[in-house]
Amino acid sequence: MTADRSSIGALITGKAFMAQVGAYFPVSMALRGDVFEAIFMMREGDLGHRTSGPYSPERPPSDAMGWAQLRTGTAMAGYFPSFRIEAGGIWPRIHVTLPGTSVRGLIVMPEEVTAEAVNAPYLGAWQDQSSFDVRLGLDYLADWLGSCHHEAGGTAPSIDLDLVYRPYDYEASLAKVDQRMRELVPPVRPVLELRWRSATPAQRRAFVKHLKGARKSGSRSDRRWNYRLGGIEVEVPR
Repeated sequence: MTADRSSIGALITGKAFMAQVGAYFPVSMALRGDVFEAIFMMREGDLGHRTSGPYSPERPPSDAMGWAQLRTGTAMAGYFPSFRIEAGGIWPRIHVTLPGTSVRGLIVMPEEVTAEAVNAPYLGAWQDQSSFDVRLGLDYLADWLGSCHHEAGGTAPSIDLDLVYRPYDYEASLAKVDQRMRELVPPVRPVLELRWRSATPAQRRAFVKHLKGARKSGSRSDRRWNYRLGGIEVEVPR
């Protein structure tokens, strides 16, 4: 399969990759043109019997190696991934690449991820929904970019995109939820921050048509549209 070397292609492949790598919690994600990179947190229990370092050639991280071996030869997002196990610390890390593309992932163990890393007061069950929310946002963005390219013509628009987690006052949300479900309410909101690398004025206008009802934010020098998509927000320059 020939990779689509564009922001649109990277979003489509990256979204499918996120789903097939295990739908793990996305600690971070960045798109730079057609280069898609993400860091995921391994789900508790997915490695079975856990190991910890220090590791050596005589004592490799068998849990991470077993996880990778089970997926070797199985396609992800239409490509056959390659894996590299990093075992220089206390916990193993799994590097995943899709050959022929610029889509890469790093899977870290739960012990490596702190609440501070995602600006949250705590980690918990709310993380399970985050992967779906992010993939939903990427799906819409890829569709909107393709649509504005088709409508306005020219070279395919290129973007930079970052996933960030922003704290917010979620007490009001907690008050509306049954006590048993409160651990599912995220204490931070995921935001996809988009910046244009290259796009014609006509392409930008065509893109903004999809943001009906978006609220305005930012300073005079950095004006933004903020558009809500279910559990995620998309932020786009005005």
